[in-house]
Amino acid sequence: MHIFSLLLTFILPIFVYLISKGRNDYFANHAKEGMNLHFTFFPVFLTLTLISKKFNIASTLSYVLIILETILILIATTYTLKGKKFSYPVIKYFKV
Repeated sequence: MHIFSLLLTFILPIFVYLISKGRNDYFANHAKEGMNLHFTFFPVFLTLTLISKKFNIASTLSYVLIILETILILIATTYTLKGKKFSYPVIKYFKV
């Protein structure tokens, strides 16, 4: 789920959460972490994209944000494959 969320943003974590809640806490918690990540990064990215038309630095920050998000997702994927819990360092919209 973490890897594919690079392409499908918050859609896949929501889908995984809805399927796994009540059945598998491990998957539900990872899905909540994915939602927290994307619900934190997406508005920031959207704002930077809208601002980048006026300020060139915002465009650079958008790319930095994408790289940071990708690195965090790869780390989360590694933890998940090892069967460990991972928590993204982002705002917690959904309690895990």
